[in-house]
Amino acid sequence: MSTTRRLPPFCRNLILLSVLLTSILLSACTANNESAKIIPAGVRENGWLVLTRADHNRIAEVRVGERIAVRLAENPTTGFTWAIDETNRRLLTLDGSDYLAPDVGFIGAKGQRTFQFTARQPGEMTLQFKYWRVWEGDGSVTDRFAVILHIVP
Repeated sequence: MSTTRRLPPFCRNLILLSVLLTSILLSACTANNESAKIIPAGVRENGWLVLTRADHNRIAEVRVGERIAVRLAENPTTGFTWAIDETNRRLLTLDGSDYLAPDVGFIGAKGQRTFQFTARQPGEMTLQFKYWRVWEGDGSVTDRFAVILHIVP
């Protein structure tokens, strides 16, 4: 004759509680993963992907041959300017950079620096900028901007 041992009520309740807590944690993790969707960086204007300060630390997908404009507020009268800090010249070509002074004429107003690029080859890269005074070196960096580019064929 075989005997079956039953768990005491306390142990059964403990097992049930642990199963319940595990299922709650798993469902919370699943809900967080679904709600944390990646919002693509930039907007497309007249055939360009335009990236602004709002796109900092985001991901943008571009096609080979597509043009990219990075627009950042700048005040060169203070000596601070935006500079490319990290790029991959094999994947992305710098076509130019220009500065548009502010419409208003008061001292200290920020204008807009625009960097223009063309995606050259498929790949993934980080495009990073720093806001600094060149003659003071990296110790003068007061702001940074970065975006990850997925370049597809």
